[in-house]
Amino acid sequence: MFFNVLTSLHHISDVRCRQAFYCSLKFSIIPEFTDDNASKIPCEFLGNHCQSEWLVLPESPFIYGFFQFVYLTNRSIAEFDRTIVPDFMCFNASRCPGLVYCSINIGMHNGLTCCKTNNLINRTLILWFQLDDFLFDLSQRCLTIGTDQVCSHSSLFHCSRSLKCISKHRLVDGYNDCYYQEDELFPTCQLNDSKRFICASNPEKCLSLVAIENGIKDCEHGDDEWPENRRDIQRNPMPFAIFCDGEKDLFSMDAFNNTDETNCEWWPCNNPYSRCDNAWHRFNGADELNCPDAQCSLSEHLCGYRGSEKPICVSYLHFMEKPLQSVIGPTRLIYLTNKTDADLNDYFFWNETKCITSEHLIYSPSNSSIIHDDNCFIQTKIPLPFTFDTYRRDYLSQKCSLTNQLIFKRKPKQFLQTFGFSYFPSTSINSSVPQPSQVGLNISTPIKSRTRDWYCNRGIPLLFKNNQTKKCLCPSSYFGDRCHLQNQRISLTLQLIYRAIADVINSFQLVIMLIDDQETIYPYHEQIIYVPKRDCQKKFNIYLLYPHRPKKLSSNYSVRIDIFNKDSLTYWATWHLLIPFQFLPVNRIATQLFIPPTTQQQFESSCSLSCGQHGRCIKYINKNSSYFCQCDQGYSGRQCNIQHSCSCSSDSFCLTSSIYLCSMKRFDRNCHLTRPVCQSLNNSCENDGLCISTDNRINVSDFMCLCKENFYGKRCENQITNGISIELNEYIIQQVSVLFIHYIKAFDLSEHHQVTELTKIKYGENQIQLRVKEQFHLLFIEPLKRNYYLIIKQESFRKLNQIQMKLSSNQQCVSIHELMNSTLKSYTYLHRIKYYPLLCRQYKQLMCFYDETYMCICDHNRFSNCFIFNHSMTYDCQGQNYCENNGKCFQDNLKCPIQALCICSDCHYGLRCQFTTKGFVLSLDYILSYHIKPNRSFSQQPIIIKISIAIITLMLILGLINGITSILTFHMKKTRNVGCGYYLLISSSTSICLIIMLTIKFWQLILSQMTILTNRAFLDINCLLLDVTIKVLIAFNDWLNTCVSIEQAVNIRKGVRFNKTKSRQMSKWVMLSILTVTILTHLHDPFHRQLIDDIDIDEKRIWCIVQYSSSISTWNSFITFIHFLMPFLINLLGIIFTIISIARSRSNLQRRLPFIDHLRLQLKQQRSRLVASFVFILLALVRLVTSFTNGCMKSPNNSWLFLFAYLVPFLPSMMTFIVYILPSKVYKEQFNISVQQKLRRIRALF
Repeated sequence: MFFNVLTSLHHISDVRCRQAFYCSLKFSIIPEFTDDNASKIPCEFLGNHCQSEWLVLPESPFIYGFFQFVYLTNRSIAEFDRTIVPDFMCFNASRCPGLVYCSINIGMHNGLTCCKTNNLINRTLILWFQLDDFLFDLSQRCLTIGTDQVCSHSSLFHCSRSLKCISKHRLVDGYNDCYYQEDELFPTCQLNDSKRFICASNPEKCLSLVAIENGIKDCEHGDDEWPENRRDIQRNPMPFAIFCDGEKDLFSMDAFNNTDETNCEWWPCNNPYSRCDNAWHRFNGADELNCPDAQCSLSEHLCGYRGSEKPICVSYLHFMEKPLQSVIGPTRLIYLTNKTDADLNDYFFWNETKCITSEHLIYSPSNSSIIHDDNCFIQTKIPLPFTFDTYRRDYLSQKCSLTNQLIFKRKPKQFLQTFGFSYFPSTSINSSVPQPSQVGLNISTPIKSRTRDWYCNRGIPLLFKNNQTKKCLCPSSYFGDRCHLQNQRISLTLQLIYRAIADVINSFQLVIMLIDDQETIYPYHEQIIYVPKRDCQKKFNIYLLYPHRPKKLSSNYSVRIDIFNKDSLTYWATWHLLIPFQFLPVNRIATQLFIPPTTQQQFESSCSLSCGQHGRCIKYINKNSSYFCQCDQGYSGRQCNIQHSCSCSSDSFCLTSSIYLCSMKRFDRNCHLTRPVCQSLNNSCENDGLCISTDNRINVSDFMCLCKENFYGKRCENQITNGISIELNEYIIQQVSVLFIHYIKAFDLSEHHQVTELTKIKYGENQIQLRVKEQFHLLFIEPLKRNYYLIIKQESFRKLNQIQMKLSSNQQCVSIHELMNSTLKSYTYLHRIKYYPLLCRQYKQLMCFYDETYMCICDHNRFSNCFIFNHSMTYDCQGQNYCENNGKCFQDNLKCPIQALCICSDCHYGLRCQFTTKGFVLSLDYILSYHIKPNRSFSQQPIIIKISIAIITLMLILGLINGITSILTFHMKKTRNVGCGYYLLISSSTSICLIIMLTIKFWQLILSQMTILTNRAFLDINCLLLDVTIKVLIAFNDWLNTCVSIEQAVNIRKGVRFNKTKSRQMSKWVMLSILTVTILTHLHDPFHRQLIDDIDIDEKRIWCIVQYSSSISTWNSFITFIHFLMPFLINLLGIIFTIISIARSRSNLQRRLPFIDHLRLQLKQQRSRLVASFVFILLALVRLVTSFTNGCMKSPNNSWLFLFAYLVPFLPSMMTFIVYILPSKVYKEQFNISVQQKLRRIRALF
């Protein structure tokens, strides 16, 4: 009431005047305001005792914060008896512009404006409380009526009648900010404000969040006052538990008036959401039997009384009941009696049927059919069981309640329930896992309230000198003897985000520093340790103090943040943050910083800064063209030209003379103190876990362990034993290379959790291995978009053994559109969903199905237990795509992603899709590496590796035989009377070297990928030299065979004029020239090769990679084409020219035979060489077509064709004996002689 501000009349100095005024105002009838002395005085005329012309009440305008009453002293006693309304009401015109229309000057000079009361209140009031409503309305006028004709800003709303400007956020907030309610009547939905609440009962009304749960029903059905979880039903996907539960939750109906409680005739009464919710959903209450917190034994119901009498337990199997006379406002009477009693003709017995239906309750037992179906459905003809008042009664005792909404209050279940899930696969799940006990948690200890000591303001008081002197320990943002002054500072809020391609345990140390425009680093700084796996979504709040107090306004300050790898203290990257308002004493900056996946230590060639000999130019990673000098330890300054001394320990990092980064095992300002934990010789973490100490300002002995993938626990002492091995079918393996793994964990009192991970399918394998780290109830895999398989389901948490399963079609979750007929599909969504329980009963083998919102599990009772499932999760690395060459980036977790996976497009491979097979580059590394399984024996390797070993071994044997026999032949002097012999002799030696180099390359690849050969220097040399040596030997050998054909053609052309001596001499120079040119044309290759470590899933691979620029790639393709195809073409043309020339020469000498016969004869004699040339050209064309037509090797799954194409160039060098020696009588004769000579020498030795 307004008169609470009328504390006294003591501002009236004259006592008699005050007493008369008290009597006239009838204050004696107000309990809150009495005066014992004044109440004994009779009312008198005010003019007799009061000298002034008027009296004011109260002394200041405190009534509703605006008003002051003015009474004239010449007012009669009769007038006071008629009404207590004052003669005038005064107020501050600036605060009440809506009331100045009635202002009148009464001669008061206190700055207030007065109005006649009858202009404001047009009623006669006798009692004070009658005045209260009018005064409240007048105060609202002061607050809600203004003089604004227009608003100065677009964010303001103009009340056209009330002439007031208010913020648009105050529209439709449940409070009248405009007197004529323009703000509450405005259609705010047209503002398109996503933060407003849309009334489900009136979608055209959008409330401000202030109106939610404010005690006023602003929506038609009061849905703005519902609890948050119930409001979410209207705005978000509907929990499956609300359907057919007997309570209407959806007010917004569809076009056919369907709600969550319509069309429920196929809905089972007893389901996981109706069971044990303290209300009957079956007419025999079977859904409330044997509940976990039941007070009664098996098959017994609790029967309660309204009074203080103790409830009793009764067995439902001995009940009988009469049909109801009416189902409107019904009361059921249940009798407990013997079945053999005389008056039982009109009763039906509960133990004769599993389901009590409407036919039992409405019709007589003789007309009702007894239903023996296992499924009891909701009886839509009568109200739900818990709406009845059901009493148990016999002839001797009073009735007690079995169902009564006042005694048994329903406890609805809104979240996913796992009751009835059963277990799959049942043979691999052991007994329940005991839940961890809350050790050391004393929940009965009361919380002690502490009185805040404000002596030190924001600081901590400390007592000195026998508690006689009080000192203050101030936080960084305050100073002064009582911490009452604020420091000029930068308040910085950081959130760090790190995405790693490989699952590598990392920790980082950040140094946040204040620098000026000369890049001087000031001593005051902050250091934080960031661990991605620990600090996901964590925000770090930091204060940086300016170096001077007060700060220098002439200096432009900014923030520099350096980040280092905590384990090795190697530099990683730097950010630069500008301070937006330099003139403000306190600046607040909030930002997200993305940590790059690799260190940014490379020198920026485009940098124009001169960093001297002790620094390097580095670019700020959040600036496009801003650079700074990163100085070596012991140097600082803008150009790293200032040398300073470092007093920190030797294993620390000296950033400046006053900023040191300590190693893991040390702490202190100068890093001289040794931590008792995280020592290299005594690691506090087991199983190679990374030990990270906590902030030394909190506890120097505390630490945390970052565990390897298969370990967990405080010290990584526990190994994950729950493993699931899933064998995939061939279709999935051919279609995808990555799988989504969905874990579902249910909670009784909160929404279920859906955690999604990703795993790659290893090349050459048809199964995946899952290591289960967290407890869950359901596990799905998703190979393709919306193609789900149910892998594990468990009703409660159980210990999973090593589960091995082969994925079957029965485990596939089917789309709802494949299960429903056209009639059901035509229904609206609210109607269609009521038939979901029917699907599990129709399809007996169905394990799960899904629609656009839910995933449904067919449980043990064939009920479709559905829950909201996110089908549209996108793991696109939040725009930070680390994958190269258009690879797709996927995160392992949506909220706290730690690891990213790259799914490569065709022709690319590697951890980041950084390697390519495009162009004429066939690499044995990529053809076979993915098939080689690390840490496995040869017998466990795939079939392609075993066959490759056999092929390479066979090629080695045949190559050595060919090379040795050819050398034996061309080692004879008679075979080298012309240059051809020298060409073939060197070719034979080259073929042996080539096949040996191929064998070394093959076994080096096998042994290195199997992690048997690990010598890095040896692998580096092999990477640089092996492939280029093989290329040079292949090209050199092919050109030598070409020289043979060219010389034979020249020999035929010149005939007797052919100079054999000159031929022998020239052959030596030709071979030297060919070898030189071949080496020079391949010289670019080793300069573009490097050995790269690549961790793909859990397999570490070492790649020997050649990466060319576009121009070098074009040159390489051209040279490869020339070296590979041209020798065979020239060889073929040379042979054809030789055949034709010999045939023409013979035809001229032997005219009795025509030219065509001589040609046929020569073709027959040179058939072997001609066929060999054609075969070599075809093989070369196969390699060219394979490389250039396909464009690349798209995946290791088509390795056979590319392995054949890779081995083709080695075949010509292995066929010298067949092509050149066997067809020639001279060469064959010399071969026999050479063999005989060798045999005689061998016999002579023995």
